[in-house]
Amino acid sequence: MDFAFKEKKMNIRYQGSNAETDAPTVAAFLESQGVLAAESVVEYRGEVLQGSASLAAPLEEGAELNVFRIVAGG
Repeated sequence: MDFAFKEKKMNIRYQGSNAETDAPTVAAFLESQGVLAAESVVEYRGEVLQGSASLAAPLEEGAELNVFRIVAGG
């Protein structure tokens, strides 16, 4: 028997819209969206994530994720 492992798709809210993903972590999802976490502020489940360890948090079904790009200018 062949038991191929399949990633489970889950639904999350990203930037206020529904999104489907099989990314296991916040960092993996951001990468799949082309987001550079080092240049952004990431809010996950109502909390600001700080540092790479926080970005390794597992994504959960129905979670809300918002990204705010840091812009500097003068």
